[in-house]
Amino acid sequence: MWVWWSLAILFILGTSTQAATFMAIRPASTEPGCPKNISTNDPGVKKAARTTVYAYNNMSNDAFLFKDMGIEKAMIQVVKGLKYMLKTKIARTVCYKRMKDDLDECDFQKTKPLKQILMCYSEVWKISWLNTENVTVLQCS
Repeated sequence: MWVWWSLAILFILGTSTQAATFMAIRPASTEPGCPKNISTNDPGVKKAARTTVYAYNNMSNDAFLFKDMGIEKAMIQVVKGLKYMLKTKIARTVCYKRMKDDLDECDFQKTKPLKQILMCYSEVWKISWLNTENVTVLQCS
């Protein structure tokens, strides 16, 4: 009889230890609201990068438009909508601000005095049910 109780206790202790070990190895990124990496080719990321460039062009005193060259890193967070956190490269184009609105038609500056490349960190908050997309953080250098 004693043997059966001992085996039952060992079984209970063994399964609770395994459950505790499983809980300890679970990645923290599964928690709601936790930022996670996302592909830089994701359509939402590309749209957020373009929104970042438009925001930069609107606040810049430069005579030329800037355009995104590439997205270095992208993260996403679910918080009352979607918040994209981006590290992007933007560069000065040959298009003057007053002349063009379509960035896809603008080539990058090639000559040294006008050629300028900036690294930017931005946070773009998209709330689809309100049809809004705002750049809440934008730092370029």
